[in-house]
Amino acid sequence: MQPQTSVLVYDGNCEFCTRLAKSIREKTRDQIAIVSYHQLTDNELQVLHKQLSRDLCAGEVQFITSGNRYPGFFAVRQLVWKMDIYKYFGILLYLPLVPFLGMATMYLLKRFRKKLS
Repeated sequence: MQPQTSVLVYDGNCEFCTRLAKSIREKTRDQIAIVSYHQLTDNELQVLHKQLSRDLCAGEVQFITSGNRYPGFFAVRQLVWKMDIYKYFGILLYLPLVPFLGMATMYLLKRFRKKLS
């Protein structure tokens, strides 16, 4: 896999995650590559970003853009800027305490995502 300007790496074995990835693909109008980490080898993950590993990707979504890696909530915060309608609300994700609430929400989603499928 060739390195992209923007790549979202997610868990492709979870129905909830797959639905969200499909929705993100539509809302970003294919501006970013969206791939399941299960489809990538360790070497391909390293090509995307030197810090990526299967364990890291299994733990939370990873967004790679312009050589920077954003995990979990911070990935969502970056993705919002790529979505036409939602980008106007993106500034709200930078307000005080919102990152803590966002990380807690991502933790709960990660923990209960199988039940949400």
